Amino acid sequence: MKKVVLAITVLALSACSTMQPPRYAVSVDNIQVLKKLPEINGEFASLNQPVKFSSGCRLMGPIEPADGLTIPQFITKAFNDELKMADKYSTDAVKITGDVTKVEFSSITGLTNGYWDLGLSLNSTNGTSLTVNNKYSFKSGFDAITACNATADALSPAVQDLIKATVNHPEFANLMKKS
Repeated sequence: MKKVVLAITVLALSACSTMQPPRYAVSVDNIQVLKKLPEINGEFASLNQPVKFSSGCRLMGPIEPADGLTIPQFITKAFNDELKMADKYSTDAVKITGDVTKVEFSSITGLTNGYWDLGLSLNSTNGTSLTVNNKYSFKSGFDAITACNATADALSPAVQDLIKATVNHPEFANLMKKS
């Protein structure tokens, strides 16, 4: 009986670990788009997350961004990293705030695929606003370990894709222009 209890305890403890995506890596494509936008400068000051986010992946445990960041902090930092690399970041210009309106992921869609579905509602100190939604699909895997690790690894490219959708939006330049 002790062996059964020990085996169940070991299984339960080993099945719950935090999957941590890698740190955000800037996108060359996003930087090129930002560099082509004249008269934009600013920073993403803060994003809030009024929507509930279930970070649990199957029975493996939660998916949490690197460095102890929340999803809104991860996305805010990613936008600012892109702006810095494009030489469009400034704390003395337009400030963007807003909400993360959607954060969902699936590690099992069609058996071996997954997705991150992210949405933003952005507000500029210049009075303009913008709403963006983006669904990023990826190959996940069949078993929980592979699928959940693939889902964690897909967060950074999902945010890159969200930023791509944002900076390519026709109203993005107006959001970042000083009034």
